[in-house]
Amino acid sequence: MRKPFVTRLADLLHTAWIGATGRVSRTILASLGIALGVAAYVALSGIAASNQAALLAQLDALGANLQVVAPGQDATGQSVPLPAYAPDTIARQPDVEQVGVFLTPPKDAQVFKNELVPKTNGNALAVSVMKPGALQAVDATFGQGHGINTHNESLPVAVLGSEAAYRLGVNQPGDRILIDNEWYGVIGILEATPQAQSINSSVIIGAKWAINHYPDQKESIQQISQIYVRTKPGNAESLRRIIAHAANLSGGNVSVAASANLSQARNATNDSLTTLGLMIGAIALAVGGMSIANMMIVTVMERRGEIGLRRALGATPGNIRMQFVTEAALLSAIGGLAGVVIGAATAISVAVNASQPLTLDWTGLPAAWGAAVLVGIIAGFYPASRAARLTPTEALRGE
Repeated sequence: MRKPFVTRLADLLHTAWIGATGRVSRTILASLGIALGVAAYVALSGIAASNQAALLAQLDALGANLQVVAPGQDATGQSVPLPAYAPDTIARQPDVEQVGVFLTPPKDAQVFKNELVPKTNGNALAVSVMKPGALQAVDATFGQGHGINTHNESLPVAVLGSEAAYRLGVNQPGDRILIDNEWYGVIGILEATPQAQSINSSVIIGAKWAINHYPDQKESIQQISQIYVRTKPGNAESLRRIIAHAANLSGGNVSVAASANLSQARNATNDSLTTLGLMIGAIALAVGGMSIANMMIVTVMERRGEIGLRRALGATPGNIRMQFVTEAALLSAIGGLAGVVIGAATAISVAVNASQPLTLDWTGLPAAWGAAVLVGIIAGFYPASRAARLTPTEALRGE
């Protein structure tokens, strides 16, 4: 009994290479289809990821990942003070990035530009007392000057919110303002802080100075008024209960609220854009696969004589099938490699020109190339099977 004709892998690859390079124009057109598909997949996925990162960063800047911890109320409606250990226990929780502490401000503190302003002219400005690092947790930025730190928190200095500076007519650090009839030097002016809008109209002083300067209110000032907790993006909702428990280990009521009600919108946006990127990529690869399939069908029709001759010389339908599947895979590999390079370059160019973060998934590029080869194999299977079904006489008669 005669052994079936078996094609060696080297011969199979050599035959596929000859078939791919024998008709350069057809090879270019076939590879171009998959190249455009892969390029579209990589580029659109990269651009979508960059847009997604930029949008999520904007939502985070607005407070989507910022929680505000404040004293809760008991059953009688009385305030339940936050324990002094609350900032430390919260900071030790997973996914908590920064913690900023504001203490209780002095009672009935008044702020004026100078002593000439009548004391009856209220300006709706609030005095806030901060510990060093509180503004970093809020992600506040300085338009001018600098903030309160461990070196100056015991001095009569103040940081003004953007609205407070406007109402007081303070344009630059170095000016002086009156707080409870005492002069304070302005060392910094904040930009508008949308994620914590109460800071915009606040005059902020250091914790040590406030505690030492108001000895009759020392106990009340030492009470924590608010703790701003910045978490890792996307985890604000799930961390809310953990933060509440960490703020008061004895089980006392604690208020934990989002600085801005954007955390759910952030998660929904993230999921939607991720799904959109995947759908765009799938469509692009499908288009490339159709191009390979169409070109391989044309190839089978053009090479009926070659197929008939090989069948007459003993090649089995399996040999013919493997030849054309391998050729389709080779075309896809060439086009996929070109598509990955073109797509990555396009995504990088768009991100740089749009000043957006580059979030191209470099580890996914080999997967995109592999997906292109797989699509090519699947797309080439039908034309290859069609060629394998031809008998020698049918193929030669058609030629």
